[in-house]
Amino acid sequence: MRSLLTEAWIGGCLALVFAGVLAGSAPLVGLGALVLGAGGAARLWARLALEDVEYRRELSERRAFTGEQVGLRLHLANRKLLPVPWIELRERLPEAAPLTDGHTTPSGQHGAVYLTRSTSLRSGDRLEWPLTMHAVRRGYHRFGPARLSSGDLFGLFDREMDAGGVDTLIVYPRTYPLPDIGLGSDRPFGELRGGRRIFPDPVRVIGVRDYVPGDPLKQVDWKATARAQRLQSRLYEPSRALAVVVALDVMTLAHTWEGTDPVLLERGVVVAASIARAAFESHSALGLLTNGALPEADRPIRLGAGRRPDQLARVLEALAGANPFAMAPLALELERRGEALPIGASVVVVAALMTDDLVASLERLRRERHEVHVVKTSSAPWTVDTGSIPVTEVAFHMERLEQDALMEAEASLGPPRAREVLARTAPRREGPAR
Repeated sequence: MRSLLTEAWIGGCLALVFAGVLAGSAPLVGLGALVLGAGGAARLWARLALEDVEYRRELSERRAFTGEQVGLRLHLANRKLLPVPWIELRERLPEAAPLTDGHTTPSGQHGAVYLTRSTSLRSGDRLEWPLTMHAVRRGYHRFGPARLSSGDLFGLFDREMDAGGVDTLIVYPRTYPLPDIGLGSDRPFGELRGGRRIFPDPVRVIGVRDYVPGDPLKQVDWKATARAQRLQSRLYEPSRALAVVVALDVMTLAHTWEGTDPVLLERGVVVAASIARAAFESHSALGLLTNGALPEADRPIRLGAGRRPDQLARVLEALAGANPFAMAPLALELERRGEALPIGASVVVVAALMTDDLVASLERLRRERHEVHVVKTSSAPWTVDTGSIPVTEVAFHMERLEQDALMEAEASLGPPRAREVLARTAPRREGPAR
């Protein structure tokens, strides 16, 4: 508890009373007693001011997509008989989800701002502040803890405490239909059925079963048929029969010490998320591999290919938190294989840069019967020859979509504020123009 008066005021009041007694001055004694009593009452009031005061925040959503609006309600209640003459609430909010209908102040912490509300509470009072936020950046956005301050009626003593705990809003990257980002129709990398397939035929046989009318002849195992004296069909490992692994390279500049190009980074994340969504909606097993890490993690993101009902949500959540600093070259991550890159999976690389090592890794994957496709997110020409590896450029289409997203944020927040928020919440070290 803080005080405008030091502990010496007690001694001063007692001295005043003692002096009044010695001098036989009733007014002096009364004054000292009055000040002592008022100070004691004020101190006690301040000590009790935040007792049974409850504060909580309520988010309408715990997960949202970039560009969406999220409701926020702040609840404050006084559940004791003693009124609270004044109380100040200072809530910590993420800068990347600015309020559309409230004023905030800088917090001195990167990525955070303060919302302040001041009021008074009678016994049993309950107050509520409804607010709306606009999620302008993907990420794991933290709320709280809030700080409550109150004290006595005279402002001589005050008390502070943390309240509301900590909440997190996960903002997914935007996703677009593949034609919107320049990847053609529902078969952006080749034929899904018939002809050349981006999803190759299964390559791992795990057994045989009796032939069922409709099985293709190439699935018939003639040796097993001869042994069993009846038609037998090969049984393939189902989790690897139709798998797409999205491999995102978070490096946007040639050297890690140069930092990152925030536009190319976000573009790559959006493209990766859009491809992942299309693969999931086509009922493919979906995996994710990137050389970026989650916040406070010490290893790159790797999600094994799977068809879990929540697989797309897992991939989008990982992409939401992917940081801009590469833990290792993407070529090295592709060499590690493992669960994230099952046999026969189609690999879609999303990259702003191309290196000789990455080309070599992709060529090895092709020799191992993986279908490989590269999606180029930058407009700058590559000096590295990718040979026969198919490459699709999406920079032109993405620039238009990025401009649309900026106009959407400006319509919600106002042009100056939208541009300021986007600039302040971008990765700090920017590279040269694209």
